[in-house]
Amino acid sequence: MKNICVIGSGISGSTIANLLSKKYKVDVYEKAKGIGGRSSHRRYLNKLGFDHGLQYISPKTSKFKKFCSGLQKKVF
Repeated sequence: MKNICVIGSGISGSTIANLLSKKYKVDVYEKAKGIGGRSSHRRYLNKLGFDHGLQYISPKTSKFKKFCSGLQKKVF
């Protein structure tokens, strides 16, 4: 089995890591505290939260909708 390294856990990194993980052992490296890249959510003073970067994701295919739903379950 080959080992693959993906740098970044944004939309692209998460998508390719998910696809590759079906056949390979995949490690994902992220420099930030959490996953999501430009589509992540930040907290301010432990009370307020806000999204930054990407404004929204509008998946069109059922396969991508399922993938996005899985990401939300892992994050929240």
